[in-house]
Amino acid sequence: MVFSSVEALSPFINLAMAALFLGTLFYLVRLNEKVTAMRGAQSELRTLLRACSDQVDGAEKAITTMRGVAQQLAGDLGRSLEEADRMKTAIDATTADIAAMLARLETGAAAVTAQPNPASPQGAKRGKPGKQVPPQQRGPVRPAGPTDQGDRAAALRLFRETFRAL
Repeated sequence: MVFSSVEALSPFINLAMAALFLGTLFYLVRLNEKVTAMRGAQSELRTLLRACSDQVDGAEKAITTMRGVAQQLAGDLGRSLEEADRMKTAIDATTADIAAMLARLETGAAAVTAQPNPASPQGAKRGKPGKQVPPQQRGPVRPAGPTDQGDRAAALRLFRETFRAL
């Protein structure tokens, strides 16, 4: 009886096996399509990876170039700062010279008294050569004389040259 029941089930088992075989075939066909699509994408992926690698190489070169330029700019900036420091020192020295000249001019202008020149018309009017005129009769203090003007002109010229150098 077992044999009869197994023989009776044999066509059903064969049909089940055939269905499983067809399912496997269908699954393998779909798997083959996906593998083919992946192989196509693999070549695109390789192209994309090459492009990405090229971009990374370009970025590394650009970074190296930028570092070189930054070092060069840092050197230029250092030289500019040194030059600016030298110019500041020169300006400070010039300013001190100008201040000294102005102080000399101020003290010179205050110390200048009206001493008549005998050769000038005013000196001839005030007194004879060899005769001293008392300070009360000398008159007001003269404005800055030619020597003072020369010092002022030199100071202004030095000042202008300093600022032109900037």
